[in-house]
Amino acid sequence: MRSANWRKARALFWLTLTIVVIVTLLLLGGAFQIAGFPAGDASYLHQFSPWIIVIPILIATKALLEMLRPVFRAALRSHVKYEADIFAHFQIVSYVVWATALALVLFVTLGSGASQFGAIGTGVFLGAFVFVMQEPLLNIVGWMVVTVMGLYKLGDRVELNNTRGYIVEITPMNTTLREFGGVLYGDSFTGRYVTVPNSFVIKSNVFNYTKDTPFVWDQIVINVTYESDMKLAERLILEVAEETVGPMMRENRAHLRSKYEFADLADYMAEEPKVGWAFGASSIDLTLLYFCPVFAKGSYRTRLVKRIYEKVMAEPRVQFAYPHVQFVPQEPVEREKDAALAKEKLPVLR
Repeated sequence: MRSANWRKARALFWLTLTIVVIVTLLLLGGAFQIAGFPAGDASYLHQFSPWIIVIPILIATKALLEMLRPVFRAALRSHVKYEADIFAHFQIVSYVVWATALALVLFVTLGSGASQFGAIGTGVFLGAFVFVMQEPLLNIVGWMVVTVMGLYKLGDRVELNNTRGYIVEITPMNTTLREFGGVLYGDSFTGRYVTVPNSFVIKSNVFNYTKDTPFVWDQIVINVTYESDMKLAERLILEVAEETVGPMMRENRAHLRSKYEFADLADYMAEEPKVGWAFGASSIDLTLLYFCPVFAKGSYRTRLVKRIYEKVMAEPRVQFAYPHVQFVPQEPVEREKDAALAKEKLPVLR
């Protein structure tokens, strides 16, 4: 409720500011006169050209988008499931509106200033501008890459610059993430916000967990002793996976296949729970592979671990392997032999 009231207040502020600026310019330009105030002079405003046109354009554009935001949200609320997706669509609309406004600003600015500077002066100015603003310009290029190529959008779970997070804001300069994971269990949110410059998408990798589907693959490694019944252990793990994630995986298998770039991928991807075997340092490692919704990965992992633990503890033929030290006591005869051998090795004093 508080954020909704803040959005309404912000929209009202920009609308009021736009009206005040336009009325003030009309009054100073002599379009109308208020009793008790001196008449305006249009020639006086010309000395501030082109800013008397640029500033109202920018303020009016901001006010228009602030007024359209709640209208856009109300129109798509019944058609789009997630609110983040609604604002992702609105962000594309805002990019188009801002691009139109900036094109109009450039037209007005260059039209009034290019004749004063000349071609050489304009070229020198643009060269110096690009040199000084190279990092911000790289951020803008990165933002254009994100927007055009669809690397990520609002509401996606991504990993940028070694930080995993939920995207809450994308601007021409940077991307803001609500961080999750790190030292916390199960991809829980840490409460921190991370700001990543958009130029990062040009220089390094971008990992998107939810670009095509909301599912990710996960695995759980179970260490079992060599003395255990391995086939029974595998069967217990598969039984747990079948009752916990099996129905969910089969229900979404067709949706996953529709997102594969090539049909051959269906032969390589784990679409049902699988268990792999491997030799460990002091155990046989059984690895359960499955997929689940990325937003509930920690919940599914917890349920699987609890049920596997209960199953194994109830079955005496399967034992968990764990690091430990075992002391084996010596027999009395062996202790006597060791003592006699040690005595023979003692030096003789004369």
